[in-house]
Amino acid sequence: MLEQTKKCSRCGEVKARSEFHKRKTSRDGLRCDCKECVKEYKAKYYVENREEKKAATAKYRADNPENVLASRAKYRAKNRGKIKERCSKWRAENPDYDAKYRKANPDKARVKESRRRASLANAQGTHTADQLKARFDYQGNKCVYCDSTENLHADHMIPLSRGGTNFASNMAPACASCNLSKGAKTPEEFLLQQFNIAMDKLINGKI
Repeated sequence: MLEQTKKCSRCGEVKARSEFHKRKTSRDGLRCDCKECVKEYKAKYYVENREEKKAATAKYRADNPENVLASRAKYRAKNRGKIKERCSKWRAENPDYDAKYRKANPDKARVKESRRRASLANAQGTHTADQLKARFDYQGNKCVYCDSTENLHADHMIPLSRGGTNFASNMAPACASCNLSKGAKTPEEFLLQQFNIAMDKLINGKI
């Protein structure tokens, strides 16, 4: 019958068998050093060989992109609750992060929001930050509806709720006011609405 305790070869402490990692090649099926000692050893080794480890990790990721993506997806699926809790805690401790990130990375922030909305609408298509930037540059980085250059959003010209895609070809810069007012309208419907509003103001002497 196996003993319920084991002496660690590193720290010399007698601990429960559950405090040791398994090793098939060992006589008792366990490592000779306890989990805590293994953890400390790995941490010390990483600090002493940081650059070498970083280079090896970078090379592996570059040589095996599909394996890396699959591993990350597997981890996210297995630890969804932990990740969500960790992110919520971090955001609570860093309330200004989102605003700072959007200011420093406007194209990436717009892509992230577009993907979120497309996912909720179960819409087809995707685009990169570079593709979205090219669309904004093509439109002169101004609202396609009113020519404003302030607080530009990424507008799905054909609304997602009406069959529009999340491909770059369906994206255009729109100021916050126009984008929010447009809602689920097509560009033609929105511009006609704006024209009617302007004519009504003109007729009633409000302009």
